[in-house]
Amino acid sequence: MSDPVTTPFVNTNPAVLRVLGTGVTLIDTIHASAEADLGIRLEFTALDGIKSQRRGVLAPDSFDIYDQWFHDLDLVWPARSLRPIDVDRITCWDQVSNWAVLHPEPNSHVPSGTPLDRLYVQENGELGSAVSGRISMLPTVYNADSFAIVGESSVPEPTSWGDLLSEQWRGRVAIQADAAIGVPDLLLALRARGEFLCDNPGNLTLNEIKSFIRLVKQYQLAGHFAGFWTDRTPSPDSGATLSTMWWSNYLSQKAKGIPIRMCSPSEGYRGWCGGMALSQKMDKRTEELAYAYLNWWLSGPAGAIMARNGAYMVAPDAVRKNLSANEWNFWYGGEPAVSEIHDAFGNVVYLPGERREGGSYETRQGQIAIWNSVMEEHNFLVRLWDLITMDALI
Repeated sequence: MSDPVTTPFVNTNPAVLRVLGTGVTLIDTIHASAEADLGIRLEFTALDGIKSQRRGVLAPDSFDIYDQWFHDLDLVWPARSLRPIDVDRITCWDQVSNWAVLHPEPNSHVPSGTPLDRLYVQENGELGSAVSGRISMLPTVYNADSFAIVGESSVPEPTSWGDLLSEQWRGRVAIQADAAIGVPDLLLALRARGEFLCDNPGNLTLNEIKSFIRLVKQYQLAGHFAGFWTDRTPSPDSGATLSTMWWSNYLSQKAKGIPIRMCSPSEGYRGWCGGMALSQKMDKRTEELAYAYLNWWLSGPAGAIMARNGAYMVAPDAVRKNLSANEWNFWYGGEPAVSEIHDAFGNVVYLPGERREGGSYETRQGQIAIWNSVMEEHNFLVRLWDLITMDALI
C-alpha cells in the first residue's frame, strides 16, 4: 500500500496585530503605511480615551498593543494588563532616551506628570524615573495643546486660559470630558483669573479638589459651558464656540473649511505624550510582531504622517528624512510655509506665507505649564467631575 499524498500547509492569511487606542493615532494613513511596510494585517480599535482606558484595564486579551497616553499608565499599569518593554529590542532607543523631556535641567521648574515620572519599570514592578532596562510604554508622539475659536467671530483672539471663563463666552465654552485632560485645562483657566490657588496643579489634595469642583459647578449652574466633548470638538452650527482643542481635531476642522483659530495662551500649554505598551496576554509570535510595529513607528513614516496631523515625534531625526524641507521647516521649525501645507490625508490646511500657531517645536514644548494628569486622588476627583460632565456631553 502506497503512502498517502500529503499537501504542504500554506498560510494564506498574514499575521494579525490588534491595536487599541484613539482616533488621534489610529488613522487610515498609518494603517495603510504600516501594513505595506511590515507585511502584516492590522486591526485598529479606535475608541475615545475613557473607553479605551477602560478596555485596557479590563480586557488585555482583546488587544496586543495599547496605543494611548502616558498618564493612562497610572490606571492601567496597576491592573497588570501590560508587560514591560525591553529597551534592547528598540532599535533607536538611544534617540528616544535623549528626548529633552526626559532630561529636565537642574533647578528648573518641571510640571508634574511628565512621561519620565512613569517611564521606567523598577525592580519591584512599580514605575518611576530611575533608569532601567525595561520601560512601561514606548514614547512616540507628543504635543502642546490649548484652545481655539470654532466658527466665525470678530472677537480678538484670546491670549489667556482665563478667557475660557470670560463672561463674553458664556454659554459657548466646550471642555474635554476626560478628567485627566479637562481638569488641567480648567485649573489653568481658574489660576489665570486668580480664582484658585494650589500647591501642585498636577496633584490636588482632597480639599483642593472639593474647592475646584465647587468653582466649576458654579460656572456650570450659571450656564457658562456649552458642554463637554469626548473625541470630537463641537461644530459651529449655533455660533462661535471657544473650545479646548487637540491639534488633530483642529486640523480636521480646518481641512473642512470651517473657520477656526488656534490660540497661544500666555501662561503656556497643556502637554501630552502618547506611547505604545504591550498586552500581558499576547503570545511569543505576536510579541515579535509587536516589537516590529513599535520599531516601525520610530523609523520615520509614522512620524511624518503624525507631523502632518500636528504632532511631534520623540525621535525626530528619522521624521525629517520623510518630510520635505518645506514641511519640516513649517511643522517643526515654525517657519512660514513656502508652498501649500497638507494634512495627513492630503487636504490643504495652510497656504504659502502662513505659520504654525505658537512657533517652533522647541518654543511650544518649552512652554508647557501642565501635563495631562492622573492625581493620587483621581477616583475621588472623577466621582465629582462626572456629576458635572455626564449629563452635559456633546
